Amino acid sequence: MYIIDYLKPEGIIIKAEAKKKKDLISRLLNHAVKNNIISAEKIESILSAIMLREQQGSTGIGNGIAIPHCKTDLVSTGIMLAATIPNGIKYNSVDNKPVNIIFLFIFPGNENKEYLQVLAKAARLFSDEVIRNQLILSHTSEDFRAVIAKNDIIPIQKGNNGKYLFILALSDQKKMQAVISNLVEIGAQTSLILDSETLEKKLAYDIPMFAGLTHFKGKTPYSKTFIGILDNLNQIDYLNKLLLKEEIDLNAPGAGFLMTIKADKIIGGIPEEIDV
Repeated sequence: MYIIDYLKPEGIIIKAEAKKKKDLISRLLNHAVKNNIISAEKIESILSAIMLREQQGSTGIGNGIAIPHCKTDLVSTGIMLAATIPNGIKYNSVDNKPVNIIFLFIFPGNENKEYLQVLAKAARLFSDEVIRNQLILSHTSEDFRAVIAKNDIIPIQKGNNGKYLFILALSDQKKMQAVISNLVEIGAQTSLILDSETLEKKLAYDIPMFAGLTHFKGKTPYSKTFIGILDNLNQIDYLNKLLLKEEIDLNAPGAGFLMTIKADKIIGGIPEEIDV
């Protein structure tokens, strides 16, 4: 699925006006009611859930973008609403700058994995200044959706049946936070992050499959290795494309490597109740 699969044209307000965060979110929700996206009797409860999340920490992620969100049993499928605010609104963002674009996410209470994937994807896409400027300059809701559709070209991979173990070793420690976000976006169940040297001592001398770690670890003392669970190999292709967007080319000498191992059975994983 793509972001616009959650965002109907009727769920977008172009050139919205509001003085306060709560007023803007309330206006978006009432706009959704008028367009039969959300039923009127659910508005107050959904608004309360969103503002409760805001009390835990502002969802103004910087660069004029805010992504308020909540999970609730009041909806059965993921819903996204959006608005442009050309004049800006004070939002207590991480960079203390006004917000010009707001994306509101409402997901079912039991849909944690997809919820995290969509949020991670949105945060990555809208960190691009060119995309943000095109969205702000949109004249219609269809223009707004078209900008997103043009740039959101990698579909979200859904699934909860882990079949593959992946091992990803990287040398650039400055990219680690971005890689963690990438792993959330592809839906990986990442359960372990180790210094590659530590992993080498545990595995490389005893298991030939991991002998590459011995060579790679020698390239840098800062290498990190991610180990986790995936559902299908499409997620690997997705991850590689995201890494390339972060200027991590695993084919470049010393950049790292990505290995997958098909497992006959995987029992368990990591908890999906992650705060965002």
